[in-house]
Amino acid sequence: MFNLNSPTVMPSAMRRQAGFSLVELMVGITVGLLVVVAAIGSLAFTQASSTVVVDSAGLQQKADAIFRNIASHVEQAGAFNVEPAGDPAKIIFSSGFTGFNASGFYIQGKEGASNAPDTLQVSYQNDGNVSDCMGKRYPDPTVKPFNIDNEFSVKNGSLMCLGADASGKDQAIDVGVEDFQVTYGVQISAGNYQYFSANPGLNWTNVQAVSICLQLAGDTQGNPRVGPAFKGCRDQDVANDGKIRRLFRRTFSIRNALL
Repeated sequence: MFNLNSPTVMPSAMRRQAGFSLVELMVGITVGLLVVVAAIGSLAFTQASSTVVVDSAGLQQKADAIFRNIASHVEQAGAFNVEPAGDPAKIIFSSGFTGFNASGFYIQGKEGASNAPDTLQVSYQNDGNVSDCMGKRYPDPTVKPFNIDNEFSVKNGSLMCLGADASGKDQAIDVGVEDFQVTYGVQISAGNYQYFSANPGLNWTNVQAVSICLQLAGDTQGNPRVGPAFKGCRDQDVANDGKIRRLFRRTFSIRNALL
């Protein structure tokens, strides 16, 4: 008779339940790998989507900040001071405003060579309370600069500002600016404006509005573009390098030109 308590004896049913077969192990490993692959794919998609959202929001904020800066100067272009007259009940308009770089024009521009970004120049009289595009204020309007001249341009992917200090250097307002195209609105009939690029024949004294197109690029790569080619401010095709790009357009009225 066998002793069931002997360590050398084990019922056949217990021996069959001692472990997994090779097939079962392979199936388990395969299922596990499929779960891992699905999780990695989901993580990569979530990361890419998050990058797109963050970059898109950043570009919108950047465009808003740039347009606020430019608008604060364009909308007051050509403004000049009022001064007391001999009669206490009267005032006179200052004759000291001479325009951008004493040109007589409150707004000017330069067309970018070979479809390069444009340059925008804006001027108004210094009353001691206004700041230039670099945020610098000149509290004494009786000494130079008598005018607040501002120049916006693009260098090496940055929107630059040159303020009223003639001895100063231009500084970057924001980065990631690939194009900066400016057109100028001239009223050709009541309520009808036509927009022109900066050219030698443009009558700058009749410019009453400025339209700006910004082409901005995101900071990160790895965002493959699907669909038609991206069109820039000049309707040109822009190569896909994995960066998100957006176009922003805004038009500003020159308030003092409407007086």
